[in-house]
Amino acid sequence: MHYSLLSFFLPFTRYPYEGHPVACPGCGHDKSHQVAGIDRRLKRLSTAACDHCGLLYTNPMPTDAELATYYADFYRFDYQAADTAPKEKHLKKRHVEAANRVRQLEGLMPEKARTLDFGCGSGEFVTAMLALGHDAHGFEPGDTYGSHAQSLHGDRISIKGWQDVSYQDRFDLVTCFHVVEHLSNPVAALEQMAQWSAPNGLVYIEVPDLGKAHPNKGFGALHFAHLLGFNHHNLIVAAARAGLVPERIVAPTGIIFRHATADAELAESEAAKGLALTRRLYGDGKMVSNYFRYQFGKLTGANKRPG
Repeated sequence: MHYSLLSFFLPFTRYPYEGHPVACPGCGHDKSHQVAGIDRRLKRLSTAACDHCGLLYTNPMPTDAELATYYADFYRFDYQAADTAPKEKHLKKRHVEAANRVRQLEGLMPEKARTLDFGCGSGEFVTAMLALGHDAHGFEPGDTYGSHAQSLHGDRISIKGWQDVSYQDRFDLVTCFHVVEHLSNPVAALEQMAQWSAPNGLVYIEVPDLGKAHPNKGFGALHFAHLLGFNHHNLIVAAARAGLVPERIVAPTGIIFRHATADAELAESEAAKGLALTRRLYGDGKMVSNYFRYQFGKLTGANKRPG
């Protein structure tokens, strides 16, 4: 099927992909139900909720080939309106975010750590790690942002996807910020992060939080690029399948993990909590009502918390 910019912006039409039905990408269970048939662009996109862990995911799921075409040709323009270089506004925001993430690692890192940023974007976290004296590396599949990062850090940056890049030595820290939600097979990616990290190393994951009660965007949080919608609990479930358990909770869906033997009881407990939270926030058609409540809150300022 042919991709065009119009096909990604024209409301009330379906996205140009065929896809295929999948079991839950987080916990592997095959029972789910649809919670939304439309996304924030008012385009037709089917989002399911897992009946075991509550993970939200696109179903049918785009194939790897369909995703490769989208990311190679359209993603940066579609998602951030950048087609030739990162915008200055984006770079400033990412530098602030990188500094905040560095602070969350205080007390956990060796003095001269070897680090890897999975999907490093324009390279700000690599820059922050190098400034602290760490041996920092990263990879980014998108040429627009990857080329910018490579222009700053040379061969420390690879312009490749996670299935194509390889490293001889393991890392004290593997980071992955707002990438896992884009992946059709998050557990395989988390397993690769665990393999790249040393036995006593850390894996720091951050994804958008779809477990927030306020403000809750409803189907306004859904779009083609984000295949998965995590809450705190089902993120822990997916990581547990990769042999990772929380070491430090930075934010509900910002978690620093360490290696550990699989704990089936923990995974089942977190899955039950994840399902209960998803049902509370998105059950009984709440995707639609939450969306209009969120939009009203934006107009009136009600979305802003005091202080």
